[in-house]
Amino acid sequence: MEVTQIGIIALWILLFLIPLQLYIGYRFAGKSGESTSHYFISGKQLPLILVFFADFATVMGVGNFIGYAGKGYQIGLNQFWMLLGEQGSKVVFALLLAGIAGKYAYTTINEFLEQEMFHDKWLRAAGGIIMTIPMICWTGAQAIGIGTLLSVVMGIDPVTGIWVAALTAILYTVMGGMWAIAWTDLVQGIIRVVVGFIFFAVVFIGVKGFGGIKESVVAIKPDLWSMSTIGFTAALTLFLTPVCGQFTYQAWWQRCFSAKDANTARNGFLYTAIFAVVMCSASILIGMAAYVLNPNLARPDMAFAWLLTNWLNPVLAALLVVTIIGADMTVSAGLLNSGVTLLLMDVIKPLLKPDATDQELVKQARWLTLILGVGSVWVAFNFPTVLSAALFGYAATGGGLFIPLVLGLLWKDRSGKTRVTKNAAMASLVLGGGTAAVFQYVPELVKLTGGGIIPALCVSLVLTVGISLFEHTGKKAGNKG
Repeated sequence: MEVTQIGIIALWILLFLIPLQLYIGYRFAGKSGESTSHYFISGKQLPLILVFFADFATVMGVGNFIGYAGKGYQIGLNQFWMLLGEQGSKVVFALLLAGIAGKYAYTTINEFLEQEMFHDKWLRAAGGIIMTIPMICWTGAQAIGIGTLLSVVMGIDPVTGIWVAALTAILYTVMGGMWAIAWTDLVQGIIRVVVGFIFFAVVFIGVKGFGGIKESVVAIKPDLWSMSTIGFTAALTLFLTPVCGQFTYQAWWQRCFSAKDANTARNGFLYTAIFAVVMCSASILIGMAAYVLNPNLARPDMAFAWLLTNWLNPVLAALLVVTIIGADMTVSAGLLNSGVTLLLMDVIKPLLKPDATDQELVKQARWLTLILGVGSVWVAFNFPTVLSAALFGYAATGGGLFIPLVLGLLWKDRSGKTRVTKNAAMASLVLGGGTAAVFQYVPELVKLTGGGIIPALCVSLVLTVGISLFEHTGKKAGNKG
């Protein structure tokens, strides 16, 4: 099978696909421009099928296909720690929070926290700024994946692939907002499910199934067939980082707010989570199969693309390449839209432009999309792998916000009011998030703690509980006096 043959077929399909996606953005530009509600949460009108595919397309983008296969190639079954944290927590989120979020028509998680718990616009703004980080990082992760895929399949320089993918996503997000994202995700998602499962089936049959992978891996590199070879701290970090990131992930809350009702939000997210667990598990296993077949790839992230070019019929391979590229664009668009939503609705509107009209806000949203898009390209050029960029984003947000969010929902007084104070939440957000970012980014600190999430959660827990108790104790003493 010739790589150039796949590349040529894929290129012809892309010549149709990219204009189609841009047309969808143009088609919904008028509807999305009617109000910020339509631009950011589709006027809270999305039915189950659009909620499901909007969730699914965001979950199973190029980052998870290529990233999980690459980690399977590199660390084998150890990657299941991240799967349990990232994909397993989606099931928990669906059962515990998606239905609650689906009752509301807020645009951001920080607006929800302000209105329902903390009642502080400065805390909301700080949350909006910090929570934009994973949106930019995951968008950059998609660009890394596309650059890798195009370099293997089409021989295109990764830098060029990154810019092509990023600019296309930026353009159609600028035009169409959430309506364009939801409808494009529907088209892309159907193709991705069908062709993705065909690809997994072809590889599994070719390597004689689960048993064949295990036998070959144990014979060549037995460390890959273990979930304990990376050590306890690294495994715990790999599990906790996405758990904390998922529960504070704007993209999930925003899609729940977009659903027409609570049941639609919960069911759409639950079905997505089940599909994600299955497909990410398959991606890890085929990454391990790729190591058995070719242990000399230049980079682990090349595993998925190498299998694709060597094991699939050229037409099916080209179709999968195209749908993954399309996935990158729709996922990137969804994440950019979420990041813009955070900055505009949590920072600009409450603090800087409280009297701005919806039309003015939508116009500013389109400019912010361009800015965040450029930021995501910077991420793509400064992180070595797909999941390294994603984990940084998860850690920075989850490390500061997870504890205040969970305790805010569970730790309440007799009147039902949360006992977490706004000052405690602000301290956790800034110092916990900052601790996570530093420990996740500096290589020496990563080796010391396995990543940023464990030290960040310790800092966050001490600040959240300590400051809250101190303020409540002081208030009681003042009342007695």
